Order: sequence, then C-alpha cells, then structure tokens
Amino acid sequence: MSIYMVQHSFAKPEWEQEWNDWYAGNLPVLMSVPGFLTGQRFKSPDGNPPRYMAMYTVREPGVFQSETYIAKGGNGVNSQRFRPAYQVWIRNLLEGIAQAPEVKPGEALLVVDSPERVGPHVDLPLAWLETTGFHQSTPWRGLAVVTAAQAERVRNDPGVIVYEPITAQMGPVC
Repeated sequence: MSIYMVQHSFAKPEWEQEWNDWYAGNLPVLMSVPGFLTGQRFKSPDGNPPRYMAMYTVREPGVFQSETYIAKGGNGVNSQRFRPAYQVWIRNLLEGIAQAPEVKPGEALLVVDSPERVGPHVDLPLAWLETTGFHQSTPWRGLAVVTAAQAERVRNDPGVIVYEPITAQMGPVC
C-alpha cells in the first residue's frame, strides 16, 4: 500500500469556495477508481501554506497510470481550471504504513517534514513515511493523529503543520 498526499494553497480567495465545492464532488470520483482504498480531506486552521491536504491510501503506485484514473481526470486534469489560483500544489507518494490514518472530528493530523526520520517532538507518536514518488518535496514525512489539546500544544512550532479533517475518511465508491 502507498499513501498519496496532495497539498494546496490558494492565491485567489474569490475562487476558494468554488474549488472546495468542486473537490467535495471530486473526492468520490477518485474513490471510484479501482485501487483507491481510503480518502480524506483536511484544512490547516492556521491558514499556513499548504492550507489544504487530501490523503489517500492506494493499493499500489501503478493506479496512477491506469486508464480509469486518467479517464476520471487524474493527474490534475479535472482541476485544470483552478491552476491559476494555486499558490502551492504538492503531490507526494509515501511508503511506510499500511493505510492512511482516519482522523475523526475533534482530532488533528500532525505533519512533519524532515530530511531524516527525526521530528521536532520526539514525544509525539509520529509514524515515519519515506517519500517515493511525484514531487518528493521531502525525504521523510512524519504523521500523527492527536487530540485537539496535543495539536494546540505544537500548533506554532516550526516544522509542524496541524490539519483538521473537513471530511470523514471515505472508502471505495462502487
């Protein structure tokens, strides 16, 4: 299994709601692609780039070359009209855990990028994933699902992005 993460920030606030509405419809489209096993969207409450993130579990990296994925607008084809508004668009494929963690309401996902498998908070339960594909914006990414209180404690720490869920984790759509 691989974890696919897409991070965005918008430079045109007047388009942001339309983009969010579009993405709400696009998430089930991607989850209908064979090989997409989970999907969930997030937002950083602090507004720090990258402000939005989607995280998926995919069966294997070959899903991104599948006819179905391409036909359903994968590789950014469906979101083409929003590209002029992208301030940040980062796609990473990661290995190291069997499935993307589910983040429930009242919880947060901490994301820590690092050149090594070491984060700023050794006391946090970070699972380390190695970046293996797409933009490879970081060699290692640590993930931890934490309580709101734990997230608040590290919210302003350098190197930590706090994401709150804006959707529930979805499974495959048939």
